[in-house]
Amino acid sequence: MGLRRLTYLVALLLQVVVVKAQTAKEVRIRQGGTVHLRVDNPNGTYSYQWYRYGKPISGANTFMYTAGIEGDYQVRAINQGDCQSDLSDIFRVIVEFSNLEVKKKSEDRFVGPNEPFTYTITVRNIENTDNPNVQLTDIFPPNLKFISMEPPRLGTAQYANGQITWTIPLLVAGAPPETLVVKAQGIIAGTIVNTASVESGDPTLTDPDPDNNKSTDVKKIIGNIKVPNVITPNGDGKNDVLKIDGIELYKENSLAIFNRWGNEVYRSPGNYINNWSGEGLSEGTYYYVLKLVSKEGAQSAVTGYITLLRDK
Repeated sequence: MGLRRLTYLVALLLQVVVVKAQTAKEVRIRQGGTVHLRVDNPNGTYSYQWYRYGKPISGANTFMYTAGIEGDYQVRAINQGDCQSDLSDIFRVIVEFSNLEVKKKSEDRFVGPNEPFTYTITVRNIENTDNPNVQLTDIFPPNLKFISMEPPRLGTAQYANGQITWTIPLLVAGAPPETLVVKAQGIIAGTIVNTASVESGDPTLTDPDPDNNKSTDVKKIIGNIKVPNVITPNGDGKNDVLKIDGIELYKENSLAIFNRWGNEVYRSPGNYINNWSGEGLSEGTYYYVLKLVSKEGAQSAVTGYITLLRDK
């Protein structure tokens, strides 16, 4: 038929905005860009059909096709007698993306004010294109104090004026995450909300998932022991159990509760886990003894009274 020669006659004409093809049969474009695929030495008496991933593209029937989405493209020629050539070789169009992802996580350990703990920050590029001059920033809130950080394996990191800045010269697509370990401490009891964010140094690179460019960690800094003096176990979700703030800081504890005649009505089986609701007991005032052992092994005790009210 004279059409089989078209099997190898597809060539690439690239627009100026498109990067140079990496191989003879692959071309990379930025999102929003296009690439012209054409038959070499087209015959005006033939019609053509273009395919993407082996499926015909509707309306793509000329010797040239403009591709703007990724895919494996092929073409076949059809003469006036409706004879068809073989499909051409595959030409792969790759749309360049760089999906930067940051994760920040504080140490999974209970800490009190001025007690050091660590943050681990990881950054990676989970798309198909290397990203240059990536920069991570981490602004410390007023209730968080910077202590130190380990030098990262890749790039440089510094702390100045309440902010960490980590610059990575090139974050390779698909490479394992890069890690920065930071030591800090909470200044006062309360909740520390801390966000790290990452951005590309190349504004022309599209990030398909900007939501993962930020990562927020919430860290509770535990204060002194605080025992409420009333519980109301009525099922409304408020004060239904005896919740002792600060008990998490102690490696050992035990809670005993006594009625007004000195009889023990409750004792925690091991460490108390903030779950006593006065089940089976009448309303009234009860006496408690809370024994504590600190992380350093120091023993102490807290005593007081708790009132049990059911119809509030």
